[in-house]
Amino acid sequence: MKLTTFEHRVGFKFALTFENGDRATVDLEPLIGNHLSVDELASAEIDPDWGCLQFQGGSVDIEPTTLYRYAMQSPAGSTVRAPEAAQPAHQPDPLPAGRR
Repeated sequence: MKLTTFEHRVGFKFALTFENGDRATVDLEPLIGNHLSVDELASAEIDPDWGCLQFQGGSVDIEPTTLYRYAMQSPAGSTVRAPEAAQPAHQPDPLPAGRR
């Protein structure tokens, strides 16, 4: 599941959007905190071929499937899943002729 957009919030928190429309805001410190300082997070970009979030020109990256699974299961973040398919609005049952 490739990453399509991201926004760096504060510290290690990032808002992420994936190719299926799922969105999440998560703290990435558990994934990259041992490899990057907060100051180095400004180098974040999406690798155009792999759809991964990478830092420092690709010297540190998070594989897209790993990032997606982490984002969708992260209790610390907020997650919004894309709707499966539009469902028709519920239509009330018509009242019988004598009940109007």
